[in-house]
Amino acid sequence: MPTKAAPKKTQKHSLFLFLVIAVFVCAIAVACILNYSTAAQNKRKAQEAESQYSVAFSKNEELESFLNDEEHDEYYEQIAREKYGYAKPGERVLYYDAYDATEE
Repeated sequence: MPTKAAPKKTQKHSLFLFLVIAVFVCAIAVACILNYSTAAQNKRKAQEAESQYSVAFSKNEELESFLNDEEHDEYYEQIAREKYGYAKPGERVLYYDAYDATEE
């Protein structure tokens, strides 16, 4: 009888070893899949960032060439009036408050 007990032990050990190896292989497969999907997302984000950069760079070059052109005094005047509230000497600027008009 001692000869039959030994093979059952090795079968249990081999089954346990097989299960451990199978779980390890599955864990590696899941890790690889997650890594691949993360890499694909990062690649898409990098492409989006690169396209946004090229758009911003071209717009920046356009604005720089526009600002370096000295024939745009009217544009500078419009920005000074609208953003900074400047006015020409002797000019009266009227402001309309829509909130005050709705109270009446």
